[in-house]
Amino acid sequence: MPTTAAQHPSPHLVPDPANDAGPQAQAAVHLPAGFFEESDGTRSSMRLMCFTALIAAVVFGLLSVLAAIGLIGAGTSAGIGGEVVTITFGFLVAAFAPKTVQKFAEQKMVR
Repeated sequence: MPTTAAQHPSPHLVPDPANDAGPQAQAAVHLPAGFFEESDGTRSSMRLMCFTALIAAVVFGLLSVLAAIGLIGAGTSAGIGGEVVTITFGFLVAAFAPKTVQKFAEQKMVR
C-alpha cells in the first residue's frame, strides 16, 4: 500500500525587483484576510466606507440622545425632531446596504 506523506507547499519563484540576480524562492503562504480586506486579500474601500458610516451613525445617535435628555445643548431652543432619526437611519442604511448590494451583484456576475 502506498503511504501518503504530508504534502508541503512547494516553493514557487517570484521576481525580486530589489535583487537583479533573479527570482527568489518563496513558500506560498495564505494568510487569512484582514478586517478591511476581501477574501482574496485585496483591500476593500467599500468595507472602510461602511465601517465609517456605522461609526458616524453610532456617534450621531449618541449625540442626539444626549441632546434629547438635556446633557448637551441645553442653551439651544431647537428641539430634536424626526430629522435626527432620519439622519441616523440614513447613516445605518449607508453602513449596511452598499456591501449587501455588492455581494448580490457579484453573485449575479459569476453565474
